[in-house]
Amino acid sequence: MADKTDRLLRDYFSGRLKLMSEIELIHKQEIADITFCLSVLAPEHREVITAYYSDKFTTWDIVCSEMNMSNAAVREWRKDFKKLLNVILQHGDELAHLRQEASQA
Repeated sequence: MADKTDRLLRDYFSGRLKLMSEIELIHKQEIADITFCLSVLAPEHREVITAYYSDKFTTWDIVCSEMNMSNAAVREWRKDFKKLLNVILQHGDELAHLRQEASQA
């Protein structure tokens, strides 16, 4: 069953989140957070995440078959990505502040 993060990622990859950002500013920050999280992933992890969330009819079995990877590996990558994204979504402002303090020290 899809959770809130899965729906957010589907909206991001479908372009729906960009349209929603024109109505509510919070979506612009979500777009920036997702883009940042994708940018720090290893290329093959980013490719798997993109492949899965870009098409709502794609299953993990299809992604595994196309990428020639184990189901357990790609699901672990997804779990790790979602954890990272949730931390950034919930604590992004705090992390940015800490980063700024650290750079000034």
